[in-house]
Amino acid sequence: MDAKLIDELGHRYYKLSLWIVVGISLLALLILGGSPYWNTSVLYAILISAAFSFFTSVAYQASWKGIAKNSPSTLTKFYLAAPALRMMAAVLVILIYYIVNRNATSYDGRPAIRGLMLSFTFIFLAYYVAMLILDCVYFAKVEKRNKLH
Repeated sequence: MDAKLIDELGHRYYKLSLWIVVGISLLALLILGGSPYWNTSVLYAILISAAFSFFTSVAYQASWKGIAKNSPSTLTKFYLAAPALRMMAAVLVILIYYIVNRNATSYDGRPAIRGLMLSFTFIFLAYYVAMLILDCVYFAKVEKRNKLH
């Protein structure tokens, strides 16, 4: 692959990931916005999940471009290691969210951490799975197309 094609593929991945993050965010706001489950913790979950997904996809794209340009023979190792690093970062974000909100209480004074963690985890997983599917499908097509040429 030449550098121009790599830059084009990286830019296309960047645009797709941005559209997916924005689409999931708008869908979550539309679905949960008028529901009885809506509160500020849901908004924080959407914001944190969108930021995590966007920044990890930017890091993924930048590192893929660097590896594809400099040492394309190690791309298979990258495709194995990058999702593992993203998963560890996701677990770290969920753990930090739990630590920050471990003493949260509801309006009547009862502990609210279980509800907060469930809503955060489900919203976060929606973003995580969508980005994981994008990575797998997009780069499988890229690799297949480049093997044929």
